[in-house]
Amino acid sequence: MKTKQLLTQALATGEITVISNHASITVAGTQVARVEEIPGCEQENPSMVHVDFEVKNPSCQPEVLDNTKDLGLILELNDAVELGLLLVAMGMEHKTPKEIEATMMQLSELIDQFA
Repeated sequence: MKTKQLLTQALATGEITVISNHASITVAGTQVARVEEIPGCEQENPSMVHVDFEVKNPSCQPEVLDNTKDLGLILELNDAVELGLLLVAMGMEHKTPKEIEATMMQLSELIDQFA
């Protein structure tokens, strides 16, 4: 499968807990990339957003996540937008109007930069 990355951006997050019905692990975001669809093969190879994470704590249950050091999250573009909007909205709960305005400006600048 051939893909062409349009955008790769470093990502430095705090600790994020990923849970399942068998285990939980702590990860930190390391990178976000948007991968371009292949012209003529859009159905098989659509544009996607990839989020990469580094595992911060080794698994206490090796049979579940044996030797896992990295995890990824792959989203369709529309899902990335919806998830991003919800995360921004929920994360802004206790922000002042001035902080919200600064965040909106930052979002606008990022859209201009990556569009």
